[in-house]
Amino acid sequence: MTFVPLNPIPLKDRTSMIFLQYGQIDVLDGAFVLIDKTGIRTHIPVGSVACIMLEPGTRVSHAAVRLASTVGTLLVWVGEAGVRVYSSGQPG
Repeated sequence: MTFVPLNPIPLKDRTSMIFLQYGQIDVLDGAFVLIDKTGIRTHIPVGSVACIMLEPGTRVSHAAVRLASTVGTLLVWVGEAGVRVYSSGQPG
């Protein structure tokens, strides 16, 4: 089975941003996943989002940060409702 080489999605075609809170972000089977306190897994289309705002209560694994960097998604650690910006990383 051969795979088509993937190219990053241009920024103009991406969703601008999403807010995530109270969960653990990890990579499962190559996919960006938010796991909440009850164990429910929500897949996040990290390659089609320009910026992910991480609100309080969010834990991020190294693998998730590496995947976000690889696909060019900006991670920003913010206060509740994005009021304060605590940290951000440059994608790629």
